Amino acid sequence: MSLDSRLERILAGKPKPLLDAVTASRLLLQTAVLLEQRVNEALAPHALHMKEYLALHLLADSVHEPLRPSALSVSLSATRTQVTRLLDGLERRGLVVRTADAQDRRSLQLQLTEPGSALLARTMPVVQSVYQQTWSSIGDSATHAMQQQLRQVLDRLQNMDAGAIDTE
Repeated sequence: MSLDSRLERILAGKPKPLLDAVTASRLLLQTAVLLEQRVNEALAPHALHMKEYLALHLLADSVHEPLRPSALSVSLSATRTQVTRLLDGLERRGLVVRTADAQDRRSLQLQLTEPGSALLARTMPVVQSVYQQTWSSIGDSATHAMQQQLRQVLDRLQNMDAGAIDTE
């Protein structure tokens, strides 16, 4: 049974806007999971997964301002424990280094190493190819429009007060 027919059955008799909102949300969640799987498959020959790739990418972009694990945690939507594990693995492989902050010894700064930069340079075209292949199914203008619409949904979610959600 397809997602659409299952949702139509579950939401039978409910208003069409509700059916559309639930379906769009489920499709978005499934799409995100599948996109991450495809990126992970493409990165597998490089012994890397998407969160590690994104961490390397963020570190490469932080040359002017050092990145701290807490900021990486926010950017990756990961817990501090998850980021610590991720950084442990990247550091063991010599891709990143953690150093004490000169101003605050309790705080760590993260830096990409030369091998980390080299791996990022090799994997960036791989990930970009997955992204382009994914979005080529709807074309450039629809991709641009989708990006703007997804940004609106993201902004709404970020500004939504969970305690004030209308359940009626």
